[in-house]
Amino acid sequence: MKKKLNTDVQESPPQKKTKLSKAAPDGEEKAVQKQNKPLSKTSKFTKTNKGDPTNIKEAKLKTFSANSKEKVNKQGQKPEKVEDWSEFKKKKKELKLKRKQTKNSFDVIVRAKKIGEDLRRKSLKGGEEKRTQLINELHNILKGKEHYAKFVLAHDTARLVQWLLKYASDIVIQQISKELIPVTVEMLQSKYGIYCVKRLLKYGSNETRSQVIDAMYGHAVKLASHAVSAPVVEYAFSTWASPIQKQNLIQEFYGDLYKNSKDANVKHLRDTYKDNESLKMGTLGATKANLMRILNKTLLDSGLVQSVLCQFLTECSDDDRKELIMQLAPHIVVISNSKDGARAAMQCIWHGTNKDRKVIMKSLKEHLVELSKHEHGHCTIIALLDSADDTVLLQKVILTEILKNAKDLAVSEWGRKVLLWLVAPADSTKFHPVFIKELNQGRELSTCKKSPDVRRKEILGYAISTLLDLVTNDAEFWLSNASLATEMSAIVKAGSGADLEKAYNSIVDVITNLEWKIKEKENDIFGVEHSGLHMTLKKLAQHDKVNVENGNSTFGGVLAGKLNDEVLTTWIELNRGCFLLVAVFENGSEETKTVLKDKLKKYVKKLKDLSSSGAKVLLKKLE
Repeated sequence: MKKKLNTDVQESPPQKKTKLSKAAPDGEEKAVQKQNKPLSKTSKFTKTNKGDPTNIKEAKLKTFSANSKEKVNKQGQKPEKVEDWSEFKKKKKELKLKRKQTKNSFDVIVRAKKIGEDLRRKSLKGGEEKRTQLINELHNILKGKEHYAKFVLAHDTARLVQWLLKYASDIVIQQISKELIPVTVEMLQSKYGIYCVKRLLKYGSNETRSQVIDAMYGHAVKLASHAVSAPVVEYAFSTWASPIQKQNLIQEFYGDLYKNSKDANVKHLRDTYKDNESLKMGTLGATKANLMRILNKTLLDSGLVQSVLCQFLTECSDDDRKELIMQLAPHIVVISNSKDGARAAMQCIWHGTNKDRKVIMKSLKEHLVELSKHEHGHCTIIALLDSADDTVLLQKVILTEILKNAKDLAVSEWGRKVLLWLVAPADSTKFHPVFIKELNQGRELSTCKKSPDVRRKEILGYAISTLLDLVTNDAEFWLSNASLATEMSAIVKAGSGADLEKAYNSIVDVITNLEWKIKEKENDIFGVEHSGLHMTLKKLAQHDKVNVENGNSTFGGVLAGKLNDEVLTTWIELNRGCFLLVAVFENGSEETKTVLKDKLKKYVKKLKDLSSSGAKVLLKKLE
């Protein structure tokens, strides 16, 4: 049984085992193990050259190197690629040059750029003669071949045209403008061409400017709603356009009827349908659509758009007005930078809801000081002060910022108006009657519910204490010129109580200081001799009648108590010093008159010797 079994089973021949010495390195051991592995079945060599022992060794070596590369890749290391980067850049540059050379104007561009490199320098070796030579040479290359129209639309060549427009003579600029004006619309929509349009407006003649603006006709809405062209259209409209050109551009917003034809009799939106009421709905609809197109892109920083806005808000329906105000409220600062824009902002304040006014206040807060000092923006602030019912929110958001920057506003011509409205609202001696009438009419048509007198009293209550403290702490600042003194006078007249007395004491301390002098026509004179300050001090003295009736401290009473011999000796010799004492004597209380008479008794003889008219009037008062 065992023999039969042994004869049936075939034993495989024993495999040779390679013995390695103990000192053999790891690399050799791995190599030997690799050699003992059978070749890959997928190897082309094993299929074609099975019996050649030399080829078998070569195949093993290739397999070994391939496996080692695979291991390197598995470890995350990329095989090194050797590239000649300089050669690559060189080829790329050559290809770019070949592409440019295929263009017809390539040679012209190269020549023009070489001249432009010298032309753009502020100082040339040859001086202005050399610059004129370069200008003529460059102009001769470009003129009459439609090169200008192409150059203004490319980033590198547009600069050449800009330098020409800056340095060239009027004749050359006129010749260039003839080639550029027909492509004005294309230039305005190019981020490079717009700078050439600016140069034409800045350095061109009046005729050239007029032609550039006329070239915008028929495209006003499209250009005003284009992000690239809108700022340049605004520059042209606000700075260079004539009143007729402005009206023609505005008319295009009224609808397609005025796109190609203009009407000299249409000066306002209402004029388009005053003779035919059936046109009203269509005209207002077209105007609204054009405004919404611009509003959606927030391109409101334009006098052209703001003029249309102002007209539309006065003529549109209540629903359209509410819809527009809701969208305009966050942008009230932007639209307040022109006269019509400020009027549009005032319409938003008058006709907006309390929620809209809240949004307006919050949007104004960060820009309040700058807007208050703006020629037109200060009207928006005053309208808000005159119309907002929520005076608590007004105090937190608006008044706090105004009072914090009161000195900064006081030195500004327009900022001063905002401060004056806090203490002397609707005072015709401080504000133009037309402006006051406009505010009253707007407030009457508005959604405001609170009485104007109640609102103004509440605002004054928030502001007067802080303003009087400012006068008390730095009276010399408020008496440094006539404009500030007028503001100070209004603040003091609105004051009362202990704060008023402190302010009067501080003012009197300054004017009775003989070292206090004001510069007038390069000469230093006593403050009481300054014409503007003298008038302000006289008005303070005249207001004493009101203070006496209300039981408040008086300017004359404080002044009479602080006059000493040194001050009186100096003032009596000054004509205006005498008239100030006369004003105090005429308007003061009986107690003030008595104190003043007692102090001036010893100067009667000296007054008789003086020939000034002020001394004579003062002497009569004392007799």
